[in-house]
Amino acid sequence: MAQIISADAAMAAAERAMLRPFAWGVADCCTAACGAFAELHGLDPMAHWRGYRTAREAHRNLGRDPAGTIRETLERAGLVEGTAIGGIGLTLHKDRPSLLLCVGPNRWAGKTQNGLAILRASVMDYRIA
Repeated sequence: MAQIISADAAMAAAERAMLRPFAWGVADCCTAACGAFAELHGLDPMAHWRGYRTAREAHRNLGRDPAGTIRETLERAGLVEGTAIGGIGLTLHKDRPSLLLCVGPNRWAGKTQNGLAILRASVMDYRIA
């Protein structure tokens, strides 16, 4: 059974991961959310992807179907579809993915170039089973 994560704990983890300077492969639009998720759950869904250093390398990792690649990555890590505070979500902007951390009901934190943004929804949600 999944551990219950409070909204305060999720937001604090998001802030620690996402308020760092933007850096590809370390604190970017996908790895920051996974870093916060790892802090909360002890599992980094992107562990096998870490090490890239440029936008080009990140996009190459995602291939032609970014949402599908991310879905496969999250499922391979043992996550299941569903929403929970402390879970991972996906948003797409101009077909470019960004992973989000659920920090409360209808509140998703995502890494930006200069910090973090809060969105009301994601297009695909995953949580610990």
